[in-house]
Amino acid sequence: MSKPEPITHKKLLLAEGRDAELFLVWASRHFRHEIDFQVMDFGGIKELTNFLLLLANDESYDDVETIVVARDAETDAKAATDSIQHSMTQANIPVPEEPFEYIRNATLKTAFMIFPGPKQQKGRLEDLCLSTVENDPLLECVDDYLECAKAKGEQLPRIHKSKLHCFLAGKKDFAGLPIGLASREKAWDFDHPTLEPFKRIIQEM
Repeated sequence: MSKPEPITHKKLLLAEGRDAELFLVWASRHFRHEIDFQVMDFGGIKELTNFLLLLANDESYDDVETIVVARDAETDAKAATDSIQHSMTQANIPVPEEPFEYIRNATLKTAFMIFPGPKQQKGRLEDLCLSTVENDPLLECVDDYLECAKAKGEQLPRIHKSKLHCFLAGKKDFAGLPIGLASREKAWDFDHPTLEPFKRIIQEM
């Protein structure tokens, strides 16, 4: 089970997994003028409740002003929303009715974000990343390659990961990099319109 690192900032961004954590580190640095936030990996989706409860035990927790949670929609954005809301309720922090909106009480404001975005009923961080490079001609080659692989009998149960890493493999500067490191190297267009909802929440932390 993931345990929170010590709180060092008043604005906290909690991410599902290491890839999402590093993606949000570099996206947030692009969106905000100063590094006045802290990004933490809360682990898997079933660990969020305990992570939030443990976070409240930190001696600096009372100084926290903002908590934002980010996770994948997976196959059902509504179920992901319900899961986050349940965890927030269990942790006794303000619970937004919808993703990408803030709610606050006297001391704390909270929000949550669902990858790949508010208009998507399913999907993951990988889908969001690829949407920011949607006009890159290499994606046609990626689709052709994956179709060829499936025609040859390959099973691709995590097609979102296969497509993303195939795309990165075709780029001289990004081959072999995981999402987080690719984010640091600016593989994704952080100014793309699909990131606007995430940008707004991060800027308003």
